[in-house]
Amino acid sequence: MSLKHAITGWESCGFDVYAETYQKYGGSVNMHPGIVEFFMRKGQRDFSFWQYRKNGAVCAAYFTVNNKEVGLNVWREYPVSFDEVMLPVSAEQKIWLPDKTNRLSSRHRDNIINSTFFYRTKRRICRVKTAFSGKTSKKRNGELRKFMGMGGQCYRLSDMSPKEIAGLYVRLFKLRFADRVRCYEEEKIEALLSAVPQLIFGNVLFYADAPCAIDLVLSAGSDSLVYFDVPNGGVDPKYSTFSPGSMLMWANISDARNLCSAQEKEMVFSIGLYEQEWEYKLRWADTAKTGKVIGF
Repeated sequence: MSLKHAITGWESCGFDVYAETYQKYGGSVNMHPGIVEFFMRKGQRDFSFWQYRKNGAVCAAYFTVNNKEVGLNVWREYPVSFDEVMLPVSAEQKIWLPDKTNRLSSRHRDNIINSTFFYRTKRRICRVKTAFSGKTSKKRNGELRKFMGMGGQCYRLSDMSPKEIAGLYVRLFKLRFADRVRCYEEEKIEALLSAVPQLIFGNVLFYADAPCAIDLVLSAGSDSLVYFDVPNGGVDPKYSTFSPGSMLMWANISDARNLCSAQEKEMVFSIGLYEQEWEYKLRWADTAKTGKVIGF
């Protein structure tokens, strides 16, 4: 155990303790035990797990990769976002975090003592609104019904195989971005989804039996909340007159809200970073700053 962990009250623990703590308190997709286990099996990274106990009970846990990074920074190779890091921590517990990150979720603003969300913090993420007006809901539901009446179809990705999802994702991603943005390798998408089928969420839209838009949403569930996360999706530009991306986002949000309502859990739905050129995200989301942890 390092000195910085000892003086802040953290103890080394195993993966099982971390997984149990995540199940109790929840966290972001890049902290999910299933995702962690996938990369542990690959053996290309070293993981260190830490627990914080209060009155004998674990009330917080986290891990570092290669003794330096909090959370899994694999977004360049796999569809796992690294826009914010949300740790499995009791909301009532105030703690010092001994390892640095500049992507700390705003949900930790009040319980991680050595964090700042003001000093040299410009990054903002988009978190889907918890409620929409009746007018907005009526309009969006009407658009989706009209699309379906014209020959459109909406299929849940959870009903498809990882291979099918990977193929559709790569095809529509490349149609959307051409060579401007590098796409994930089809084999890597399939391998990840095969390892964590329980995390597969989101929908794909078809028109006249041809795929036109996809969002690969991953859902990380715990006892009290479900964290949804979506990296860049794919759209076939020839169907742009239908605005399939907007319809798909609404379908995904509606499904997420319905799931959380049925399970009586809180919904936390990230749609990535906010930049001025991505103003359209504000139709669906509010912005929140990510914080910095002042290290030891």
